[in-house]
Amino acid sequence: MCAIFGSFDKTMFEVLYEANKQRGNFASSVVCLADEDQFVAKQEGSIDFDKFNYAGKDNIEYLLGHVQAPTSANRKWTYNTSHPFESMAWLVSHNGVLTNDKKLRRKEAKFLENPVDTAVIVELLEKFTRSNKDPVAIIKQSLQLLKGTYALSMLHCFTNEIYIARSGSLLHYNNKGNYSTMPGVGYKELPEGVIMKLNKKTKRWNKVGTFEYNSPFAFV
Repeated sequence: MCAIFGSFDKTMFEVLYEANKQRGNFASSVVCLADEDQFVAKQEGSIDFDKFNYAGKDNIEYLLGHVQAPTSANRKWTYNTSHPFESMAWLVSHNGVLTNDKKLRRKEAKFLENPVDTAVIVELLEKFTRSNKDPVAIIKQSLQLLKGTYALSMLHCFTNEIYIARSGSLLHYNNKGNYSTMPGVGYKELPEGVIMKLNKKTKRWNKVGTFEYNSPFAFV
């Protein structure tokens, strides 16, 4: 199991981290958006926020997090196999299990070496970015190829725009710009097949698109 979460507020982000940590503490990550850039911190185990410096930034725009449970008894932590997964244009964190990632590797991501299924999602987003400038259309085109379960936070690195979507796996959001795998007071469940974009001025999630989804099971 894994969990994804995010917030404008540093204190709330740490609250969400603690709430979602029950989903796994094999690995943790924080993405700090500041100065129109992204600062990524990944580590094995849990984060001690008394010592965490948020990339030394005071003017934080938004924070995205991920906690991960080991997917096998012999799994060893490495930076490249931990969330978020990155390409030139996209940064993605994922909770769920894809059932067609091997097929997608053969057909759509032939040269992808990373063994983790999430890497396929990033590769698809990057591939379609080469021929399309509309992030919503790119997300739709990519997600409609996926089978299995997924809840995703997707950061467009060129603009720092944040999108969330799900099929099967749990994901919740509220009207203060937070999102979280684990539910909380005032949170709504994100409908399957809906693409939401964060409006940083209003701090609200807005529906910007839909996609066809195919999940064989739910709530991973």
